[in-house]
Amino acid sequence: MSTFQDHFSDQAASALARQMALGDVIGERSWGIDVQEGVLSFGDDLRYPAQLLGTHAFGPGTWLWVWANAQSNIPEQHTEAALRIRQRGEAESIEAFTSASLQLDDALTDHMIAMTCGGLEGGRCYYRAPYDGGALFVLLDDVPREVLAPVTLPRAVTVLMEVISQFDVDHRRMATSFLRQQGLEATSSTAAAIRAERAGEGHIEISFDESGRISNVACTLLPQGATPAAEPPPEPKAPRWQFWKR
Repeated sequence: MSTFQDHFSDQAASALARQMALGDVIGERSWGIDVQEGVLSFGDDLRYPAQLLGTHAFGPGTWLWVWANAQSNIPEQHTEAALRIRQRGEAESIEAFTSASLQLDDALTDHMIAMTCGGLEGGRCYYRAPYDGGALFVLLDDVPREVLAPVTLPRAVTVLMEVISQFDVDHRRMATSFLRQQGLEATSSTAAAIRAERAGEGHIEISFDESGRISNVACTLLPQGATPAAEPPPEPKAPRWQFWKR
């Protein structure tokens, strides 16, 4: 039976990759949301259907699932994703998915919930829409194709290193799931390393220490695609995937 942490480890890296790609598309556009219509807009040119997940109340540091917010009067069709997550929680006895309200802390953050939901809902992006005293989290539909496309090997290195620096995850489970989801074929796997390749691009190698934690990630590109092995790391004060914190 999977736990919330299992699901998060499975989904974290690909979710982060999608958020980084969404940030590249949105850029510096301002956002707006129409809850009744279920539409999230960025600037004057980007509009995406949205499924509401829940809210983070900053004061008490709690999460409230949208299906438990009886006073919101949100149309039911905009809460279907959250209801499916609750159903999964009931089937797998995952309290984080079934409890109406959750206490957030370093082990369970609002972003972890949204990243996990986005992955379990077929690989969708999410957005954190802040308001006075809290933030609303939504899943987005109909985002540009490039946002959902498999990442390049250099970006895969960046994603993996970002995940292990930002979150407490099962490193091997996270890496194995990410490689599979990104269409990379493992050519060898030992306790010390995983090597996977993508035809026409090159290969990536992930090394683990004795505790099973990632100690190094590197990629080798085929000559026709020779570029630096990894992208420059995101700016510490405003990581690209956390574009809403600018």
